[in-house]
This record gives sequence, C-alpha cells and structure tokens, in this order.
Amino acid sequence: MDRRTFLKAGSAGLAVSAAASYAPAILAAETPKRVAVIGCGWFGKGDLFRLIQVSPVQVVALSDVDAQMLAEAADLVATRQASKERPKTYGDYREMLAKEKPDIVIVGTPDHWHALAMIAAVQAGADVYVEKPISVDVLEGQSMLAAARKHGRVVQVGTQRRSTPHIIDAKQKVIEAGL
Repeated sequence: MDRRTFLKAGSAGLAVSAAASYAPAILAAETPKRVAVIGCGWFGKGDLFRLIQVSPVQVVALSDVDAQMLAEAADLVATRQASKERPKTYGDYREMLAKEKPDIVIVGTPDHWHALAMIAAVQAGADVYVEKPISVDVLEGQSMLAAARKHGRVVQVGTQRRSTPHIIDAKQKVIEAGL
C-alpha cells in the first residue's frame, strides 16, 4: 500500500473532519481495509471511531492489557462499524498481529509502548498510525524509522491541534516575546 492510499484510507480521515460528508460517495467502491488497534483507551478508541466514520474499514481485532476496557471497546466497535461484526480481542498484540494480519494498525498505547507496538506492526506487514509522541527517546525513534523503511511500510504520527489557529497564535506570541 503506498503512502497516498494509506493516508486516504486511514490517518487522513482522522485529521480532516470536513471530508466526512463526502466520504461515503467517494469511498463506497473501495475494498475495506482490515484494521486492528493496539491500546483501546481514550486515544485508540477515538482514532478508531473517527476512522470508521470516514473510511471503508473492517475492524478485525483489538488488543489491550485491560480486559474490561478491551471488551467494552469491542462492543462499541460492533455497534459503530458498517458490518456490525464484533472484532476479535487479544490481551497480547503480538498474537493479534500474527493471527489477524491487518492492513492498518492504530497504536494508541501509553507513550512508552509506542515503539515496540509500531515495530511489531510493520514487521507483520501493516501500515501504522501511531499517536504522538512517536517515541520517548531518539534511539527508539531511530529504530522505528529503520523498521518502517526495512519493511516498506507507511507510518503516520498524530499531530492533532498543531495547526489550529489558537496554537499557531500562541506560538507566534511566544516567539515575539522572545521566550
């Protein structure tokens, strides 16, 4: 899957809410991408539900170490995705990746788990949307980049609210104040 296709099918939909009104007609003929989520908390579910709204996807699996959160997320997905199918659930993302072979993986884990989950996902052949920050140190980031390049996968990092007017204005005021 090339970068353009991945962004259209996945992460672009997370950032561009205006596209939601046009997406059904534009994307109706596309084959749904198989999506899995690692980390079903606030960010993982939020990213996933936005993706379901704007892209032709089939959520095939979810992974989280919290069994209650995992079950609740699976039930919610079943009510929100077009097929109404409940995704399979896993306590171990490595098992999920090996069995389900998703096209796209959303990594919404706590920050210190981003690197391991993202690297495992690209090794399994998936393109990845990972929440910010991409890593907790430079070495992790370099390892993630090397894995994405080695396996020829697309990786998109969340940058929510970085380009909203109030953030841009605040940044400019800090620069002007010489802080």
